Amino acid sequence: MIQKIFVILLLCFVILEAKESGKVFKVVPVISSNPTAGTGAGIMSSLTYKADKASSPSQALAALQYTNTDSYSLFLANKLFFNADKWQSNTMYAHIFNNTSFDIDLPIGLPVNSNLNPNYEITIDAFLEQVMYLIQKNIYIGGQIFYMSQDFTAKNNDGTVFLISNGIESVDRGGIGAIISYDTRSKNEKFYPTHSTFINLSFNYFPKSMGSNEMFYNTLLNARKYMRGYSTNDVIAMQFVGQYCSENTPDGALAALGARNIIRGFPIGKYKTRYLNAIQAEYRYRIKESRFRIAPFAGYANLSGGSSGTEFGNRDKNNGDYYSGGVGMHYILDKKHQLDYRIDVAYSSDDETSVYASLNQAF
Repeated sequence: MIQKIFVILLLCFVILEAKESGKVFKVVPVISSNPTAGTGAGIMSSLTYKADKASSPSQALAALQYTNTDSYSLFLANKLFFNADKWQSNTMYAHIFNNTSFDIDLPIGLPVNSNLNPNYEITIDAFLEQVMYLIQKNIYIGGQIFYMSQDFTAKNNDGTVFLISNGIESVDRGGIGAIISYDTRSKNEKFYPTHSTFINLSFNYFPKSMGSNEMFYNTLLNARKYMRGYSTNDVIAMQFVGQYCSENTPDGALAALGARNIIRGFPIGKYKTRYLNAIQAEYRYRIKESRFRIAPFAGYANLSGGSSGTEFGNRDKNNGDYYSGGVGMHYILDKKHQLDYRIDVAYSSDDETSVYASLNQAF
């Protein structure tokens, strides 16, 4: 069944290439299916280009998707390398409307039925601007500024109980952060690393002056290692992600399973907490010299700390261990940059299956 879906999507490609100045533009279909947002389809476009001849390829992305739960999302991003890679910037904007519904057990002690099916709407607008400067070989330092607007509206009584019991409320807030990064990827490895290390550590601060009800902060560590596999065409990819949030962190800023492809197979919003430690690995096997790769993957995450410490809204029942695994089928759209179109099917420890189709690697 998955192979048939993959072939159908390949036949649906609208692939445009602008060879001038080394630019390559591609448009592909995207799909997703998970228990929270439902099944959706849309399009994603990618423009790879060079800001100058001595820099790594840059990439501009745009994606639009709609799901059968009447949810939709718009995503825009631009990863820019310039001045011979001495500078890099990362700009992102997202608009998301999610008609959310899932089964959940509320914390023990609440004067309500512990088995609920909350249904509520989320509208999110988020913006990020990140700038990094190379201070010595492979080491960047920089800063970032971000802003997010979240609006929650309950659509049934269970949704009202869920939002109130977890202290979830509409809010506009912003923050700033400091970043240090170690990146050994070569100029030709930005889209498909084969033997390199990437470590990104950020410290983020959200003051009341930028909209938060209470000041809070977090630390985020993203470490990746890439090695050659059994064959020179294969790659073993490994990732560790740790996110650690302070006591007053609101629901929308908590560490979450599923965010940024952290442990595929879990819908964003169902499991959140203050402390997240997650690892995942993927074996990217290229089928001889063809454009196809097969990528089995597995992941593990531990959540702890509850959602708000000792405050009302603690999600202690989210604490614990979570697992997922699956397989991806990749098609190499652009051999020069090793830009992949992929379909991932993930099965989680919740006995749920999710499907994703997108550009680039998961990590």
